[in-house]
Amino acid sequence: MAQEGSGQGFSHGQDVLTVLNRDLANEMNTVLMYMMDSLMVRGADAHDVKGVMTDFVQQDFGHAQKLAVRIVDLDGTPELMPTDLQNNASIETRQPSRDNERVPLLKDALEHELQAVIEYKNQIQNIGFSDPATRLLLEEILTEKEHQAEEIRHLLGV
Repeated sequence: MAQEGSGQGFSHGQDVLTVLNRDLANEMNTVLMYMMDSLMVRGADAHDVKGVMTDFVQQDFGHAQKLAVRIVDLDGTPELMPTDLQNNASIETRQPSRDNERVPLLKDALEHELQAVIEYKNQIQNIGFSDPATRLLLEEILTEKEHQAEEIRHLLGV
């Protein structure tokens, strides 16, 4: 597997598939986290947060679909079983909290998105120009992740 930030490019084949399956796991876990957030958030402006989290669920599920299609295009198999999602993920998703207040929930979501931004930037750098289709997909997802982080910052007022 390619190391993030190592400066080494991906080799075609298994390394790219491993990275894409890791991204797929991260996106699917994020879908579940944001779905829970949209259902459970409480407090002032909870309605606004629910709306944003619901939008993020749809966006991140779209990311997961595109990643799965790219995996298949590269003759791989998307790893979508619950154990795969848990074992392949590189970004930890928080466990649901009982208080579900909007500020801690949003701070966790922002941290989560910023970690994803870093991972996608590193992957884009590592893939270089060896696989233009995968690079374009990762750049598209990165752009949306950066936008999601900005939306969360807006909700936090920072």
